[in-house]
Amino acid sequence: MFKNIVLAVLITIVLTYRFGHIATDWFDLHLSLADHDLDETTSIWAFSGLAVILVIIGFIIALSIFAAIAITLIAVAIGVFVAGMSVFWPVVLFALVIFLLVRDKKTSAY
Repeated sequence: MFKNIVLAVLITIVLTYRFGHIATDWFDLHLSLADHDLDETTSIWAFSGLAVILVIIGFIIALSIFAAIAITLIAVAIGVFVAGMSVFWPVVLFALVIFLLVRDKKTSAY
């Protein structure tokens, strides 16, 4: 799983770096800080870092949504099991008593 995360981050960095060149060449997109234009490589690294941060945040959100759904399904399954046992416990108890009375008792031979 960790290998997949590293690969996803590396692919994101490479794609953002390539798209960063396209953005600076085609759309003349530059990053400015305090009236100082950063050079092309620095602005692309800044955009790449921002893209990596957004990918990590998206991954965390996706995992948290998956975990919330899984916890909800587990809670529903436990609730259904408890509700079923609370309704049918006399039947289960009666069947257990009948089973214990009717079963063949094995005696050990010495």
